[in-house]
Amino acid sequence: MSSPTLAAGDASRVYPTRGVHGRVVEQIGRRILGGELAPGAMLPREAELVRELGISRTAVREAIKVLAAKGLVESRQKLGMRVRPEGAWNLLDPDVLAWQAASGPSPELMDHLVELRWMIEPAAARLAATRRNADQLQALTSALADMTAAVDDPLAYYRADLDFHRAVFAASGNPFVDRLGAIVSAVLEVSFRLQRRSLIPIAVGLSMHERVLNAVRARDADAAERAMDEIIEEARIELEHAIGASS
Repeated sequence: MSSPTLAAGDASRVYPTRGVHGRVVEQIGRRILGGELAPGAMLPREAELVRELGISRTAVREAIKVLAAKGLVESRQKLGMRVRPEGAWNLLDPDVLAWQAASGPSPELMDHLVELRWMIEPAAARLAATRRNADQLQALTSALADMTAAVDDPLAYYRADLDFHRAVFAASGNPFVDRLGAIVSAVLEVSFRLQRRSLIPIAVGLSMHERVLNAVRARDADAAERAMDEIIEEARIELEHAIGASS
């Protein structure tokens, strides 16, 4: 399966990139995570950013506030704007994850992201099996149906796959766990970007997701956890191959 380019405003994107404000956040964030603006480096002065990006001072200031909230920059009176040390970056922020991965994900980064999925997704599936309601079960069922209908459309398949995993988090019944779904969204986007050709036949991928759905429907927590484990293991193998092929 070939991998089309995801638009900046794709549904997986957490911070909106439409409009001047969002584009500035995206541009500066990518420059920081890509290493162009290293930790400790001074950002261009406000007036320079206004000229360079062709935007208003207000848009620059609002963008800097967003980036500061993500732990990437700090602004001090008379000293200017500086990139903060990596230890201050909010690595769990979905945008920071996405920007870091877009800069050229390393095997170490991908190992860490897969480990993160293993820590939270099987547990979310277990909770979903014991707590899901009828509407949440229907959301899972609809997402799997959309995946099945999109086997010839890689981007639509990816979006439906993402909907499935987000539905699992929503069905956990825990609002904190549900919010972690945004992190997994960023990880799945990275996987999709790297994937040139799927190692997992469509029928196999659909079957694995169907096992999660069936376990959640049957309220079988152990089976739901095992089925999600299988999905993540297959994704790990595929990512390992994709990174090796691109190096």
